[in-house]
Amino acid sequence: MMTKASLTTGALSGHIRRIALPMSIGFFFNTMYNVVDSFYAGRISTDALAAMALSFPVFFIIIAVSEGVARGATALIANAIGEGDVESEGAYSGQVFSLGFFCAIGLMVVGVLAAEPLYRLMGASGDYLGLATDYIRPIFWGSLFFILSSMCNAILLANGDGRTFGKVLVGGFFLNLVLDPWFLYGGFGLPAMGIEGIALATVLIQVLGSVYLMVTVLRRGYLRGCVRHLFVPRLRVYGEILRQGVPTSFNMMSIALGFFVMTYYLNFYGQEAVAAFGVGTRIEQIVLLPAIGLGSAIISIVGQNNGAGEFGRVNECVRLCARYGLVLIVISSFGMFLLATPLVRLFTDDPEVVRVGTLYVRIVSVVQWAYVMGSIFIGFLQAVKRPMYGFVESAMRKILLPLGVYYLLVVMWEVDLLTFWWGSVVVNICVAIVTICYGWRVLARVTGGGRAGG
Repeated sequence: MMTKASLTTGALSGHIRRIALPMSIGFFFNTMYNVVDSFYAGRISTDALAAMALSFPVFFIIIAVSEGVARGATALIANAIGEGDVESEGAYSGQVFSLGFFCAIGLMVVGVLAAEPLYRLMGASGDYLGLATDYIRPIFWGSLFFILSSMCNAILLANGDGRTFGKVLVGGFFLNLVLDPWFLYGGFGLPAMGIEGIALATVLIQVLGSVYLMVTVLRRGYLRGCVRHLFVPRLRVYGEILRQGVPTSFNMMSIALGFFVMTYYLNFYGQEAVAAFGVGTRIEQIVLLPAIGLGSAIISIVGQNNGAGEFGRVNECVRLCARYGLVLIVISSFGMFLLATPLVRLFTDDPEVVRVGTLYVRIVSVVQWAYVMGSIFIGFLQAVKRPMYGFVESAMRKILLPLGVYYLLVVMWEVDLLTFWWGSVVVNICVAIVTICYGWRVLARVTGGGRAGG
């Protein structure tokens, strides 16, 4: 078996860079992947661009389930590696695949059946509805490969490898540059498939990426001796993974639910507002890349050190990630504010969408720091097996508070779009402050009183 990367010795700054940098680069190209999708959807029509924005929260349900379970498994595997518990490491590594398979089947069935009713609930109809359903159906049929990629990455990341998944994301971007226009417009024996072709390109890329990741995991021997865990479900292990993963899945899924809430109220302002919001979120994804990379690093590094009882290194890792995150996000947010208009124009030529999108991007540039700090502290809590705060935080920040605040702003007070977006900013900043305070409090307990546990 390949020698495992120990994150319990050596300079923490080096470990953070080694994991966070390739993950951030990979997710940058993954975001650019989404940019390419949005670009070609915009070439079809503004309705197609709005339909893709409408589809994003539904699509994100797949990402939330796969990444949530994977992050939970990463925390457990990393802690087991730190403890030197080979049996538990093997059980978590093997069982995450069979659990992922059942999750994929459930997602595929529920998604195919529920997508259209969800779109209708969000106010879609006619061609707008047809475009959205044409895009999302192939995505749900390919759920298994999205989840297989995440499960493989869970094992790699727990062992300190953020580079392999990053390379898959980079490769997927370049492949998408070829497949998107080919599947959209047709040629070389393929018919023109429109927006459905964009989705099929995504599924094919996921198939190729998941196969490569699985081969890598097997080649490195991370599943050697785990065969019995791969095929025979063990409910106790499922329960442990789900206890860590479900709160994180909900945390991510609440992003989709928050999109549902936001999109529902944005429909009061017209499809241009929905399209502008979709474009703006793509730009936000680019700016928030430090949060993704640092969040991935903190789970594996803190997880191994928590398992090994190296609590001083846990403290140092969290502080370093917070410091790096703040510096990077301040620089990125400043650039986001200054370049708002040209960034929006990368996605659409519609003058009204450009105008509204520019306003949105400039407003939300002041709240990006809150997203980064929240992600770092929720990642820390996940790593020390305390994922439930992420569940509560997500429910409040993305669903419960917005439902109340947006109802007051839109239905009761009938505010303009600008005021509506500022209301969203205030909600996010208030919850972020609570998260930071709670995270520091738990960090002080962990580093002062011993290992954190479930």
